Amino acid sequence: MENSLFIGDSRTVGLMEYGQLDEADYFCCIGMSVFNVWEERVSVPNIGKVTLTDLLNNKEYERIYVMLGINELGYPFEDIVSEYGNLMELLQEREPDASIIVQANLHVTKSRSDSDTIYNNGMIDKLNQELEEFADHERVFYLDVNPLFDDENGALSSDKSGDDTHPYGKYYVEWAEWIVQQTAITLKEG
Repeated sequence: MENSLFIGDSRTVGLMEYGQLDEADYFCCIGMSVFNVWEERVSVPNIGKVTLTDLLNNKEYERIYVMLGINELGYPFEDIVSEYGNLMELLQEREPDASIIVQANLHVTKSRSDSDTIYNNGMIDKLNQELEEFADHERVFYLDVNPLFDDENGALSSDKSGDDTHPYGKYYVEWAEWIVQQTAITLKEG
């Protein structure tokens, strides 16, 4: 995962802290969204506190993974998709040789989904369907890790989460291994 960059919110923070993909760079923080990704200054391990523009101006990446969207739920849906599209365009402009991998947003547990009018699996699925449309299978790809964590209801398995939203730390290693395997298959790498 050398020359890889992960951009995301709290779930990507978990991947950074527990996933053991230490050779990758992580531009992530709790609450990050497509609406603030360019303005945020984030402490990137081994680099320092930078904006995404600073990071992309100073390093070339082979792969850029993006998982954003759950914090945006509640905003007008068209605005989320439009801003995500802007992010995709800018990433492609600034890193013309990089493969961009859009990661589906993880589901929440059934109990959270059933009791939350905004952060529920119907809204997450609707957003993920839109995000999948960005994949052209040439430069932009789509990976959906939900089957790894979902229960029989298509929700984040309650025994894999303590807060109905984030996997327990031990599952981030499994997720990281899955990303490496799926990237190799999707990008037809070694």
